[in-house]
Amino acid sequence: MARPRNRIPSYLRHQRSGQARVRIHGRDIYLGRFGSPESKEAYARLIAEHFANGESESVTVPGGEKLTIAALVVKYDDFAKSYYVKNGHPTDERYAIKAAVGPLVNLYGSTPADEFGPKRLKAIRQEMVSRGRKRDGHALSRKYVNYRTACIVRIFRWAVEEELVPAAVYQSLKAVVSLQKGRVSAVRESKPVKPVPEEHIRPVLEEVWPQVGAMIRLQLLTGMRPDEATIMRPCDIDRRGDLWVYRPSSHKTEHHNVEKAVFLGPRAQEIIEPWLDREPTAYLFNPREVREAVLASRRTGDAQGSPRRPRGRQPMTRLPRDHYDDETYCQAVERACERAGVPKWTPGRLRHNAGTYVRKMFGAEAAQLVLGHRNLSTTEIYAEKDRKRYEEIARAIG
Repeated sequence: MARPRNRIPSYLRHQRSGQARVRIHGRDIYLGRFGSPESKEAYARLIAEHFANGESESVTVPGGEKLTIAALVVKYDDFAKSYYVKNGHPTDERYAIKAAVGPLVNLYGSTPADEFGPKRLKAIRQEMVSRGRKRDGHALSRKYVNYRTACIVRIFRWAVEEELVPAAVYQSLKAVVSLQKGRVSAVRESKPVKPVPEEHIRPVLEEVWPQVGAMIRLQLLTGMRPDEATIMRPCDIDRRGDLWVYRPSSHKTEHHNVEKAVFLGPRAQEIIEPWLDREPTAYLFNPREVREAVLASRRTGDAQGSPRRPRGRQPMTRLPRDHYDDETYCQAVERACERAGVPKWTPGRLRHNAGTYVRKMFGAEAAQLVLGHRNLSTTEIYAEKDRKRYEEIARAIG
Protein backbone atom coordinates (compact mmCIF):
# COMPACT_ATOMS: atom_id res chain seq x y z
CA MET A 1 0.00 0.00 0.00
CA ALA A 2 1.38 3.41 -0.96
CA ARG A 3 2.24 5.85 1.79
CA PRO A 4 0.02 8.93 2.13
CA ARG A 5 1.68 12.03 0.68
CA ASN A 6 0.67 14.37 3.48
CA ARG A 7 3.47 13.48 5.91
CA ILE A 8 5.65 16.05 7.67
CA PRO A 9 8.60 16.88 5.36
CA SER A 10 11.70 15.07 6.65
CA TYR A 11 15.17 16.39 7.35
CA LEU A 12 17.24 14.53 4.73
CA ARG A 13 20.84 14.28 3.54
CA HIS A 14 21.83 14.86 -0.09
CA GLN A 15 24.43 12.15 -0.54
CA ARG A 16 26.47 13.73 -3.31
CA SER A 17 26.87 17.19 -1.77
CA GLY A 18 26.61 16.33 1.93
CA GLN A 19 24.01 19.05 2.38
CA ALA A 20 20.83 18.80 4.39
CA ARG A 21 17.65 19.11 2.39
CA VAL A 22 13.90 19.04 2.80
CA ARG A 23 11.37 18.36 0.08
CA ILE A 24 8.25 20.55 0.12
CA HIS A 25 5.68 20.45 -2.69
CA GLY A 26 8.01 18.28 -4.77
CA ARG A 27 10.88 20.76 -4.61
CA ASP A 28 14.17 20.18 -2.75
CA ILE A 29 15.27 23.03 -0.49
CA TYR A 30 18.91 22.87 0.61
CA LEU A 31 19.67 23.95 4.15
CA GLY A 32 23.45 23.84 4.50
CA ARG A 33 25.83 21.22 5.84
CA PHE A 34 23.95 18.17 7.07
CA GLY A 35 23.84 17.99 10.87
CA SER A 36 24.95 21.58 11.39
CA PRO A 37 23.00 23.80 13.82
CA GLU A 38 22.33 26.25 10.97
CA SER A 39 20.73 23.57 8.81
CA LYS A 40 18.58 22.32 11.68
CA GLU A 41 17.46 25.84 12.47
CA ALA A 42 16.56 26.38 8.83
CA TYR A 43 14.63 23.09 8.83
CA ALA A 44 12.71 24.07 11.97
CA ARG A 45 11.85 27.44 10.45
CA LEU A 46 10.59 25.87 7.22
CA ILE A 47 8.46 23.36 9.11
CA ALA A 48 7.04 26.17 11.25
CA GLU A 49 6.22 28.18 8.13
CA HIS A 50 4.76 25.05 6.53
CA PHE A 51 2.14 24.60 9.24
CA ALA A 52 1.73 28.36 9.83
CA ASN A 53 0.55 28.69 6.22
CA GLY A 54 -2.26 26.27 6.88
CA GLU A 55 -0.66 23.45 4.90
CA SER A 56 -1.03 20.95 7.70
CA GLU A 57 -4.79 20.56 7.88
CA SER A 58 -4.65 17.05 6.41
CA VAL A 59 -1.70 15.78 8.44
CA THR A 60 -2.12 12.12 9.33
CA VAL A 61 0.10 9.42 10.70
CA PRO A 62 0.62 6.60 8.20
CA GLY A 63 -0.52 3.19 9.38
CA GLY A 64 2.05 1.43 11.57
CA GLU A 65 4.05 4.63 12.20
CA LYS A 66 4.25 6.62 15.41
CA LEU A 67 3.26 10.25 15.74
CA THR A 68 6.43 12.36 15.61
CA ILE A 69 6.92 15.50 17.62
CA ALA A 70 6.93 17.56 14.41
CA ALA A 71 3.53 16.11 13.47
CA LEU A 72 2.24 16.74 16.99
CA VAL A 73 3.32 20.38 16.78
CA VAL A 74 1.45 20.71 13.49
CA LYS A 75 -1.72 19.24 14.98
CA TYR A 76 -1.47 21.51 18.02
CA ASP A 77 -1.04 24.54 15.80
CA ASP A 78 -4.28 23.64 14.02
CA PHE A 79 -5.97 23.71 17.43
CA ALA A 80 -4.23 26.93 18.50
CA LYS A 81 -5.34 28.79 15.38
CA SER A 82 -8.93 28.71 16.55
CA TYR A 83 -8.36 28.66 20.32
CA TYR A 84 -5.90 31.50 20.88
CA VAL A 85 -7.95 34.14 19.09
CA LYS A 86 -9.49 37.30 20.46
CA ASN A 87 -11.71 39.63 18.46
CA GLY A 88 -10.69 37.87 15.28
CA HIS A 89 -6.94 38.32 15.85
CA PRO A 90 -4.31 35.87 17.16
CA THR A 91 -3.36 36.50 20.77
CA ASP A 92 0.20 36.90 21.99
CA GLU A 93 -0.02 33.32 23.25
CA ARG A 94 0.20 31.97 19.71
CA TYR A 95 3.44 33.82 19.07
CA ALA A 96 4.86 32.56 22.37
CA ILE A 97 3.98 29.00 21.39
CA LYS A 98 5.70 29.37 18.02
CA ALA A 99 8.84 30.63 19.78
CA ALA A 100 8.76 27.66 22.14
CA VAL A 101 8.29 24.95 19.50
CA GLY A 102 11.28 26.12 17.43
CA PRO A 103 13.92 24.31 19.54
CA LEU A 104 11.47 21.45 20.14
CA VAL A 105 11.20 20.68 16.42
CA ASN A 106 14.84 21.55 15.86
CA LEU A 107 16.16 19.00 18.36
CA TYR A 108 13.48 16.33 18.39
CA GLY A 109 11.24 16.85 15.37
CA SER A 110 11.63 13.26 14.16
CA THR A 111 11.38 11.71 17.66
CA PRO A 112 8.17 9.76 18.40
CA ALA A 113 6.00 11.92 20.65
CA ASP A 114 5.41 9.10 23.10
CA GLU A 115 9.18 8.83 23.69
CA PHE A 116 9.57 12.44 24.82
CA GLY A 117 10.52 12.74 28.49
CA PRO A 118 11.96 14.98 31.21
CA LYS A 119 15.60 14.76 30.07
CA ARG A 120 14.71 15.86 26.57
CA LEU A 121 12.56 18.69 27.92
CA LYS A 122 15.51 19.89 30.00
CA ALA A 123 17.76 19.64 26.93
CA ILE A 124 15.38 21.95 25.06
CA ARG A 125 15.34 24.34 27.99
CA GLN A 126 19.13 24.38 28.02
CA GLU A 127 19.09 25.13 24.29
CA MET A 128 16.87 28.15 24.99
CA VAL A 129 19.21 29.34 27.72
CA SER A 130 22.34 28.85 25.60
CA ARG A 131 21.00 30.63 22.53
CA GLY A 132 19.57 33.64 24.36
CA ARG A 133 17.82 36.29 22.30
CA LYS A 134 18.45 36.39 18.57
CA ARG A 135 18.15 40.16 18.29
CA ASP A 136 20.98 41.19 20.57
CA GLY A 137 22.46 37.96 21.92
CA HIS A 138 21.49 38.84 25.50
CA ALA A 139 20.39 36.19 27.94
CA LEU A 140 16.71 35.34 28.26
CA SER A 141 15.03 36.02 31.56
CA ARG A 142 14.44 33.11 33.91
CA LYS A 143 10.68 33.71 33.91
CA TYR A 144 10.54 33.73 30.11
CA VAL A 145 12.48 30.45 29.84
CA ASN A 146 10.11 28.87 32.35
CA TYR A 147 7.14 30.22 30.42
CA ARG A 148 8.34 28.82 27.10
CA THR A 149 9.06 25.47 28.75
CA ALA A 150 5.55 25.45 30.18
CA CYS A 151 4.20 26.05 26.66
CA ILE A 152 5.82 22.79 25.55
CA VAL A 153 4.36 20.90 28.52
CA ARG A 154 0.96 22.34 27.64
CA ILE A 155 1.23 20.87 24.13
CA PHE A 156 1.64 17.41 25.61
CA ARG A 157 -1.25 17.97 28.01
CA TRP A 158 -3.42 18.73 24.99
CA ALA A 159 -2.03 15.65 23.24
CA VAL A 160 -3.12 13.50 26.19
CA GLU A 161 -6.57 15.07 26.08
CA GLU A 162 -6.81 14.20 22.38
CA GLU A 163 -5.52 10.66 23.07
CA LEU A 164 -2.47 11.21 20.87
CA VAL A 165 0.10 10.24 23.52
CA PRO A 166 -0.10 8.24 26.77
CA ALA A 167 -0.93 10.20 29.93
CA ALA A 168 2.39 9.07 31.43
CA VAL A 169 4.26 11.35 29.02
CA TYR A 170 2.57 14.47 30.34
CA GLN A 171 2.84 13.32 33.95
CA SER A 172 6.58 12.78 33.58
CA LEU A 173 7.07 16.26 32.09
CA LYS A 174 5.29 17.81 35.07
CA ALA A 175 8.10 16.44 37.24
CA VAL A 176 10.58 18.90 35.70
CA VAL A 177 11.10 21.71 38.23
CA SER A 178 11.12 25.27 36.92
CA LEU A 179 14.37 27.21 36.97
CA GLN A 180 14.75 28.69 40.44
CA LYS A 181 15.99 32.16 41.26
CA GLY A 182 19.74 32.29 41.88
CA ARG A 183 20.32 28.69 40.77
CA VAL A 184 21.16 29.29 37.09
CA SER A 185 23.78 31.86 36.12
CA ALA A 186 23.09 31.82 32.37
CA VAL A 187 19.68 33.48 32.71
CA ARG A 188 18.88 36.93 33.98
CA GLU A 189 16.30 38.02 36.49
CA SER A 190 13.54 40.28 35.18
CA LYS A 191 13.73 43.80 36.50
CA PRO A 192 10.60 44.96 38.31
CA VAL A 193 8.48 47.35 36.29
CA LYS A 194 8.66 50.80 37.85
CA PRO A 195 6.50 53.90 37.40
CA VAL A 196 7.52 56.42 34.76
CA PRO A 197 9.28 59.41 36.39
CA GLU A 198 7.08 62.48 36.22
CA GLU A 199 9.85 64.48 34.57
CA HIS A 200 9.76 61.99 31.68
CA ILE A 201 6.01 62.28 31.20
CA ARG A 202 5.55 66.04 30.93
CA PRO A 203 7.86 66.52 27.91
CA VAL A 204 6.14 63.64 26.09
CA LEU A 205 2.70 65.17 26.63
CA GLU A 206 3.98 68.27 24.83
CA GLU A 207 5.09 66.20 21.83
CA VAL A 208 2.14 63.87 21.23
CA TRP A 209 -1.14 64.58 19.48
CA PRO A 210 -4.18 65.27 21.70
CA GLN A 211 -5.58 61.75 21.19
CA VAL A 212 -2.44 60.12 22.59
CA GLY A 213 -2.12 62.72 25.31
CA ALA A 214 -5.68 62.00 26.45
CA MET A 215 -4.94 58.28 26.76
CA ILE A 216 -1.79 58.97 28.78
CA ARG A 217 -3.61 61.24 31.22
CA LEU A 218 -6.49 58.77 31.54
CA GLN A 219 -4.13 55.96 32.43
CA LEU A 220 -2.46 58.11 35.07
CA LEU A 221 -5.82 58.84 36.69
CA THR A 222 -7.55 55.47 36.38
CA GLY A 223 -4.79 52.85 36.16
CA MET A 224 -6.47 51.20 33.17
CA ARG A 225 -4.41 49.07 30.83
CA PRO A 226 -3.28 50.51 27.46
CA ASP A 227 -5.57 48.17 25.50
CA GLU A 228 -8.53 49.39 27.57
CA ALA A 229 -7.78 53.05 26.88
CA THR A 230 -7.37 52.54 23.14
CA ILE A 231 -10.83 50.98 22.60
CA MET A 232 -13.01 53.47 24.47
CA ARG A 233 -16.34 54.22 22.78
CA PRO A 234 -19.28 56.41 23.88
CA CYS A 235 -21.56 53.35 24.03
CA ASP A 236 -19.24 51.74 26.61
CA ILE A 237 -19.50 54.65 29.07
CA ASP A 238 -22.44 54.97 31.45
CA ARG A 239 -22.79 58.71 32.09
CA ARG A 240 -25.93 58.73 34.21
CA GLY A 241 -24.36 59.49 37.60
CA ASP A 242 -21.77 61.88 38.97
CA LEU A 243 -19.27 59.05 38.46
CA TRP A 244 -19.14 57.66 34.94
CA VAL A 245 -18.58 53.92 34.53
CA TYR A 246 -16.55 52.63 31.61
CA ARG A 247 -16.97 48.94 30.76
CA PRO A 248 -14.41 47.92 28.10
CA SER A 249 -15.82 45.85 25.27
CA SER A 250 -12.75 43.63 25.63
CA HIS A 251 -10.20 43.22 28.40
CA LYS A 252 -7.47 40.92 29.60
CA THR A 253 -9.48 38.75 32.00
CA GLU A 254 -12.79 38.52 30.15
CA HIS A 255 -12.22 34.83 29.37
CA HIS A 256 -12.40 34.21 33.13
CA ASN A 257 -15.91 35.76 33.19
CA VAL A 258 -14.59 38.73 35.15
CA GLU A 259 -16.54 41.96 34.83
CA LYS A 260 -14.30 44.98 34.31
CA ALA A 261 -15.58 48.42 35.29
CA VAL A 262 -13.48 51.59 35.39
CA PHE A 263 -14.87 54.53 37.34
CA LEU A 264 -14.25 57.93 35.77
CA GLY A 265 -14.17 60.86 38.17
CA PRO A 266 -14.48 64.55 37.30
CA ARG A 267 -10.95 64.94 35.95
CA ALA A 268 -11.20 61.83 33.76
CA GLN A 269 -14.59 62.99 32.49
CA GLU A 270 -13.08 66.34 31.53
CA ILE A 271 -10.36 64.58 29.53
CA ILE A 272 -12.70 62.48 27.38
CA GLU A 273 -15.59 64.95 27.04
CA PRO A 274 -14.20 66.57 23.85
CA TRP A 275 -14.16 63.13 22.18
CA LEU A 276 -17.71 62.04 23.02
CA ASP A 277 -19.43 63.96 20.23
CA ARG A 278 -19.38 61.10 17.72
CA GLU A 279 -21.26 57.94 16.82
CA PRO A 280 -21.93 55.71 19.87
CA THR A 281 -19.88 52.84 18.43
CA ALA A 282 -17.03 55.02 17.10
CA TYR A 283 -13.72 54.92 18.96
CA LEU A 284 -12.77 58.04 20.88
CA PHE A 285 -9.11 58.06 19.89
CA ASN A 286 -8.81 57.52 16.15
CA PRO A 287 -5.32 57.42 14.53
CA ARG A 288 -6.87 58.23 11.16
CA GLU A 289 -7.79 61.64 12.51
CA VAL A 290 -4.18 62.11 13.60
CA ARG A 291 -2.94 61.16 10.14
CA GLU A 292 -5.33 63.62 8.49
CA ALA A 293 -4.17 66.37 10.85
CA VAL A 294 -0.50 65.57 10.09
CA LEU A 295 -1.09 65.74 6.34
CA ALA A 296 -3.09 68.95 6.68
CA SER A 297 -0.37 70.62 8.73
CA ARG A 298 2.24 69.66 6.14
CA ARG A 299 0.13 71.04 3.32
CA THR A 300 -0.29 74.37 5.10
CA GLY A 301 3.31 74.46 6.24
CA ASP A 302 2.28 74.72 9.86
CA ALA A 303 4.75 72.50 11.66
CA GLN A 304 3.62 73.54 15.15
CA GLY A 305 2.27 70.54 16.99
CA SER A 306 3.02 68.23 14.07
CA PRO A 307 5.46 65.45 15.01
CA ARG A 308 8.28 65.39 12.49
CA ARG A 309 9.05 62.15 10.69
CA PRO A 310 12.54 60.98 11.72
CA ARG A 311 15.15 61.15 9.00
CA GLY A 312 15.23 58.00 6.90
CA ARG A 313 11.77 56.79 7.96
CA GLN A 314 9.42 56.06 5.08
CA PRO A 315 6.17 58.02 4.85
CA MET A 316 2.91 56.35 5.86
CA THR A 317 1.53 54.25 3.02
CA ARG A 318 -1.03 52.10 4.89
CA LEU A 319 -4.26 53.62 6.15
CA PRO A 320 -4.33 53.41 9.96
CA ARG A 321 -7.00 51.43 11.77
CA ASP A 322 -10.01 53.15 13.32
CA HIS A 323 -8.46 52.90 16.78
CA TYR A 324 -5.05 52.56 18.37
CA ASP A 325 -3.82 49.21 19.63
CA ASP A 326 -1.05 48.33 22.07
CA GLU A 327 1.61 48.48 19.38
CA THR A 328 0.65 51.73 17.68
CA TYR A 329 -0.01 53.48 20.99
CA CYS A 330 3.38 52.36 22.28
CA GLN A 331 5.08 53.49 19.05
CA ALA A 332 3.51 56.93 19.34
CA VAL A 333 4.79 57.31 22.90
CA GLU A 334 8.28 56.01 22.14
CA ARG A 335 8.66 58.35 19.16
CA ALA A 336 7.54 61.25 21.33
CA CYS A 337 10.20 60.23 23.87
CA GLU A 338 12.81 60.51 21.11
CA ARG A 339 11.61 63.95 20.11
CA ALA A 340 11.45 65.09 23.74
CA GLY A 341 14.94 63.75 24.47
CA VAL A 342 13.87 61.61 27.44
CA PRO A 343 14.49 57.89 28.08
CA LYS A 344 11.93 55.69 26.34
CA TRP A 345 9.02 54.40 28.35
CA THR A 346 5.91 52.43 27.43
CA PRO A 347 2.24 53.10 28.29
CA GLY A 348 2.01 49.86 30.29
CA ARG A 349 4.16 51.43 32.99
CA LEU A 350 1.57 54.16 33.64
CA ARG A 351 -0.53 51.62 35.56
CA HIS A 352 2.30 51.50 38.06
CA ASN A 353 2.18 55.29 38.38
CA ALA A 354 -1.52 55.13 39.23
CA GLY A 355 -1.06 52.14 41.54
CA THR A 356 1.81 53.78 43.41
CA TYR A 357 -0.19 56.97 43.98
CA VAL A 358 -3.32 55.15 45.18
CA ARG A 359 -1.26 52.90 47.45
CA LYS A 360 0.40 55.93 49.01
CA MET A 361 -2.90 57.77 49.57
CA PHE A 362 -5.31 54.93 50.38
CA GLY A 363 -3.31 51.75 51.06
CA ALA A 364 -2.37 48.52 49.29
CA GLU A 365 -5.91 47.07 49.14
CA ALA A 366 -7.18 50.23 47.46
CA ALA A 367 -4.42 49.97 44.84
CA GLN A 368 -5.44 46.37 44.10
CA LEU A 369 -9.03 47.51 43.72
CA VAL A 370 -8.27 50.36 41.31
CA LEU A 371 -5.90 48.28 39.18
CA GLY A 372 -8.53 45.57 38.77
CA HIS A 373 -6.68 42.85 40.65
CA ARG A 374 -9.81 42.04 42.63
CA ASN A 375 -12.92 40.62 41.01
CA LEU A 376 -15.84 43.06 41.23
CA SER A 377 -18.47 40.57 40.06
CA THR A 378 -21.79 40.49 41.90
CA THR A 379 -21.12 36.95 43.09
CA GLU A 380 -18.50 38.11 45.58
CA ILE A 381 -19.51 38.54 49.20
CA TYR A 382 -17.83 41.92 49.50
CA ALA A 383 -18.55 43.19 45.98
CA GLU A 384 -20.87 46.01 47.12
CA LYS A 385 -18.43 47.16 49.80
CA ASP A 386 -15.56 47.14 47.30
CA ARG A 387 -17.59 49.08 44.74
CA LYS A 388 -18.37 51.87 47.22
CA ARG A 389 -14.71 52.07 48.22
CA TYR A 390 -13.70 52.25 44.55
CA GLU A 391 -16.23 55.07 44.01
CA GLU A 392 -14.72 57.05 46.89
CA ILE A 393 -11.24 56.70 45.43
CA ALA A 394 -12.36 57.65 41.92
CA ARG A 395 -14.02 60.82 43.23
CA ALA A 396 -10.87 61.72 45.12
CA ILE A 397 -8.23 61.14 42.42
CA GLY A 398 -9.96 61.38 39.07
